[in-house]
Amino acid sequence: MNTNPNTKVSVPARDNGLAASLKTGSATPLAPAAAPNGDRASSAWWDHIKSLDHYDSTYPYDPRHVYGPDFTDDDAYGKDGVHFLAGSAHGFAIDGSVGEARRLLGTYRVFKERCLKLPDLGMPKTNRYAQSGQVIPDIFIQERPRPDERRHEIAYDPDNPILFVLEVLSESTFRHDLEPKVEIYQAMGVREFWRYDPERVYRTGDEPLLWGLRLSPAGTYEDIESVRTADGLPVYRSDTLGEFRMLDEGGDIHTLQTWDAARGIWLDPMRAKDIAADEAKQVAVQETAAQTQMANLLSLLRQHVAQGTLAPDVPDTLAAAWQEAHWVPDFTEALRVASGERDWSTLLPPGDRGT
Repeated sequence: MNTNPNTKVSVPARDNGLAASLKTGSATPLAPAAAPNGDRASSAWWDHIKSLDHYDSTYPYDPRHVYGPDFTDDDAYGKDGVHFLAGSAHGFAIDGSVGEARRLLGTYRVFKERCLKLPDLGMPKTNRYAQSGQVIPDIFIQERPRPDERRHEIAYDPDNPILFVLEVLSESTFRHDLEPKVEIYQAMGVREFWRYDPERVYRTGDEPLLWGLRLSPAGTYEDIESVRTADGLPVYRSDTLGEFRMLDEGGDIHTLQTWDAARGIWLDPMRAKDIAADEAKQVAVQETAAQTQMANLLSLLRQHVAQGTLAPDVPDTLAAAWQEAHWVPDFTEALRVASGERDWSTLLPPGDRGT
C-alpha cells in the first residue's frame, strides 16, 4: 500500500480526455466510490458530502457513487457545474451521436446530458429517478424544437414528447440503464430507448453493442429488431433517425451513422462534411466547364452574326436562356446552326423550344 501523504489521485476531466489531480487530505477530498461498510455511508463519508459547495440536503446521496467538487458518477445528480465522470469511449460515443442527430434534425431538438426535472409520475420511490425527481439522459430528442432552452435543468414537458433517448453504458451506471431508467422512460412515454455498450461492461460474446426498445400502443416497451446487417453491424430503423447504426472505429472512437438512401452511403458529421466539400468542388468544376463551353459557342455564333447569316439578337437570346436553365447545348449542334443546316431555335433548352 502506498502511504505517501502527497500521492495524487488522477480523475478524468470532462470531455477533453485529460486528467485533473487532487491531493488527498484537501478541503474537499475525493469521495470514496463506496462506503467502507457497503451500502451504508460512514460519518466521514457524510462529512465529505456536506463539505461540497453543491451539497443538497434534500438529495438522496448514494454511497456507491463518487461525489467530487465538480464531478460525479451518479447519473441522477443533476447539479449545474457538476460533470458526469465517465471514460473517453463513453464521451466519444455521445458526442458522435449528438453530432449526427443534430445534422439531421437541427440543434434545438437534440439535447446532450441535460437534467430533466420530473413531475410525479406515479412511480414508487424505490426508483432512484422518481426519488430524486430528475433524470439525465445522455442524449434525448424531442418532437419539437426548444430554441430558447439553454439552462442545464429543464422541466420535462409531456406536451413536447421525447421521441428518442440514447444511453451509453459505463461501469458505474450500466445497472441503472437496464432497470430503473427503463421504468422511468416508460412512465415518461419516451417513444424509443436505445442503449450502447462501447466497452462491453454488460454485453458479452457476439451480442450487439447497440439495442433498443420501442413503446407499444399499450404503453409497454418491446424489443426493436434489426432490419439488416451492413459491414457486420446490425442496422436498426428508428422512427426518428431512419436507418442507423453505431460504428466502432477503433480505440475509443464510436460514431452514430445514418443511411442516406438517395446516395446509397452511410453518413456521419465528418463524412457528410467531406462529401459536401467534394460535391461543391465537382459543381464548381462543372460550372467552369459550362461557362467555357458557353463562351466558345457564343463566339462562334457572333462570327456568323458578323457575316450576316444570323440575326444580331440570337446570341444574347440564347445566352440568357442557357443561364436560366443551367444548360448548354453540344458544340456540334451549334456548328449545324452556323452552317445553316438547322434553325438557331434548336439551340434553346429543351423546355423552351417551340415557344
